[in-house]
Amino acid sequence: MKKLIMAVATALALWGCQEPKDVIVAPPTSDKISVTPKTGDVAAEGGVAKVLVSSSAEWTMTSKADYSSWVVASKESGVDGDIVEFNVSENTTDKKLVAEYTFKCGKAEETYVLTSLPKEVVPDHLNLVSPANVIVDYNEGRYELIVESSIFYRQLTATLSEGAADWLTYRVTLEGEKEGEAKFAFDYAALTALEDRTATITISGEGVDPVSVTLTQEAQHRLEAVKDKISAKPAGETIEVELITNVAYKVEVAAEGKDWIEYKGLENGKEKFDVKAGTTKRSADIVFTQTDAAEGETPLTAIVRVTQQETLVSWAADMNENRLFPKWESTTIEKLGYAEKVTLECLFKANEFKHDISTLMGIEGKFLLRFGDSAKKNQLQLATRSGNYAVPFYFETDTWYHVACTYSLESDYYAYVKIYVNGELKGETQFYYPSVDFTPDWSYEAYGDRAFWMGYSYDPNRSLNGYMTEIRIWKKVLTAEDLKAADHFYTVDPKSEGLYSYWKFTKGEGTSIEDATGNGNALYGETGVRTQDGTNKGDNGIKFVEVALPEE
Repeated sequence: MKKLIMAVATALALWGCQEPKDVIVAPPTSDKISVTPKTGDVAAEGGVAKVLVSSSAEWTMTSKADYSSWVVASKESGVDGDIVEFNVSENTTDKKLVAEYTFKCGKAEETYVLTSLPKEVVPDHLNLVSPANVIVDYNEGRYELIVESSIFYRQLTATLSEGAADWLTYRVTLEGEKEGEAKFAFDYAALTALEDRTATITISGEGVDPVSVTLTQEAQHRLEAVKDKISAKPAGETIEVELITNVAYKVEVAAEGKDWIEYKGLENGKEKFDVKAGTTKRSADIVFTQTDAAEGETPLTAIVRVTQQETLVSWAADMNENRLFPKWESTTIEKLGYAEKVTLECLFKANEFKHDISTLMGIEGKFLLRFGDSAKKNQLQLATRSGNYAVPFYFETDTWYHVACTYSLESDYYAYVKIYVNGELKGETQFYYPSVDFTPDWSYEAYGDRAFWMGYSYDPNRSLNGYMTEIRIWKKVLTAEDLKAADHFYTVDPKSEGLYSYWKFTKGEGTSIEDATGNGNALYGETGVRTQDGTNKGDNGIKFVEVALPEE
């Protein structure tokens, strides 16, 4: 029987050692501790202050200093729900006695401040030690505000005026170097705006009048021109100078510009100057100098260089309801015919893209540069007998553009075309049935034969409402480097290699424009093109308009 009892006991012991399979383990809890109240005052006669401790686990208490000469705590450790009694002796001094205790539970902390009031109660006070008005510069930095008070420094609070928190940040309150002083630390951000900014910092405490400091962060003094180089039109114009500034300044035109640049004053935030018309290239400086620099401060200056370019193009043709055309009359050079390498180029400005099709130049149904059709009205299209190509670029009105189109016959089956706008490649394509006669016999196209036109194709409703000038045809393919050469948009050497015809608008009068190359292919014009007796004709002549290019 005794053996049986021992066996049963052993089995029960082994079963009890097995780990339960379905035990739910509680998640770890965070450390917490709080004391009630957080502060306590004891009269000068002495007495007991009681504090209730609430904690998530066992706690401990330490003091910031040794206060045993006038206060003794009933315990320095315990558990949740404990009450700590602080036995305070009589205060025979005329000053407050302050003790600070820290209660800890794991990583959690709570502070309790105990005050023994003096025999004669001195009214609480709060005085400003720092200057009431402070100025700092535009760099980021730290500002420390110092006050003196009978109130314990941890019981003082700092508040900022509305909006100040966007650039001013409270960091910490520290006990001051002198008795009763408190030091408040703030960080301020760098100021990049032109205007100064101001914040009011208010320090307050219970039972005392608050004190305030006005902190002003001064903006960096600036006097800068948005653009330090300005090009003026040869025909003259009013130019605007935009400044980034927050200082007072004076305006002076340098001696070399006094007879052609006139200061007109500030308008809508921009300084305005009238630049007179000129025929040669000239430059002068406009100098802006600070007038309110502080003593010992070097006045700021901003210098803008104004350059008026030489007029390279003085005339253009108005193409609205008008047209230009060569008759290929040269007796000194063969026609281009089916040339393998060709470049067409011109300067143009559209006043309005009003037609469904507005023609730039070329041959209807063969090789034509035009706006519109299946593309947008302000989008250039190359129309060929094997299909059309729309250049992915949109032109604006009242703006001069240089357009170049290069043609390269790569084989009997296709040609390669590139379109440049202001020297930048904007589109390229290849097309089949590529051979093109670029110099077909001129006619009024009564029998369907197509001629080479500028500003016109097929019918009078396809004219270009705008201006054209500097029209050239090359028996070669120009490169981007060629097109970007200095002043290429406005003039080239008439004797340049490969230049087949060059129509430079130099006189502003007459019914034709001579071929500057000397090859003899004059450019003729007709105005008021309309249908007459079944044929599209106009009146002999060219409608010239005066221009001044380059504009900048």
